[in-house]
Amino acid sequence: MRIPVRIAVVIPAGPADDVMDTLDSVLHYTESSRIIVVIDDTPSPDGRATRIRSPRPDTVVIPAPDKAPGTQGGLWVKLAAGYRWLLTTYMPEIVLRLDADALLIGHGLESAARTIFSGDPGVGLLGSYRIGPDGELRDSSWAARRLRTEIGLRGLLHPKCRSSLQHFLNLAYGYGYIDGESVLGGAYIHSYEAADCMNRQGWFNQPWLASSQLGEDHLMTLLTMAAGYKIKDWGGPVQPLALKWRGLPSHPAELLAAGKLITHSVRYWQDLGEGQIREIFAQARTRESS
Repeated sequence: MRIPVRIAVVIPAGPADDVMDTLDSVLHYTESSRIIVVIDDTPSPDGRATRIRSPRPDTVVIPAPDKAPGTQGGLWVKLAAGYRWLLTTYMPEIVLRLDADALLIGHGLESAARTIFSGDPGVGLLGSYRIGPDGELRDSSWAARRLRTEIGLRGLLHPKCRSSLQHFLNLAYGYGYIDGESVLGGAYIHSYEAADCMNRQGWFNQPWLASSQLGEDHLMTLLTMAAGYKIKDWGGPVQPLALKWRGLPSHPAELLAAGKLITHSVRYWQDLGEGQIREIFAQARTRESS
């Protein structure tokens, strides 16, 4: 019998990540019915996750799978391991995939996401999809070219990866998939139904996808659509996600004033560095708690 929770959060973390601050933001802004899974990608001599200590009973740390590179398809393999572990033990209403350089910055994510999923059960994934935080169209041309390369003759160098991509493409095309389109990987939200559907079919157990040079977000979007679920934009100018691939989309104070719920990436904004940005958001949490 799996344990029901309101929200599950899956966070991959490497040796340079300030994952404890990101965890603090999750603990502050989510409801108490939760489980947080940190996939620790820190090398250690015995192969166990040793760097991150669980601050609470609702936070667990699992080691990243061996022999998976740190980014692209390798990152997808690590995230997939987190999804498998999660869905074996828990039954979350929603699953938030969160980068270690992303932060929750507002309350109400669980209710807002469930409202969307309940209103249209065909939606399986929320994220910064076709529209960015500035209202401009996101460019998927690089990923489309890369996908065509990996299912083409060059893909024969990794035949299992190639055949899997071809299989998922054939399925996803039937649900309106367009080559290369994806949510942005800094933060996205699956419905339980979509995540569980993919897990029951064994789709999160494909280590050969580590050889793909597509981003993990490209792969996750493809698999979600192959499972028959739609993707919905949730990262436009007036929507809850404020996400860019590199740097913040605007000053931290503006994001807080706009009522955004998640932002990425806290690495920099103009002349502000990561430490300064994290401190601004940490002070906002402290003011709210006092």
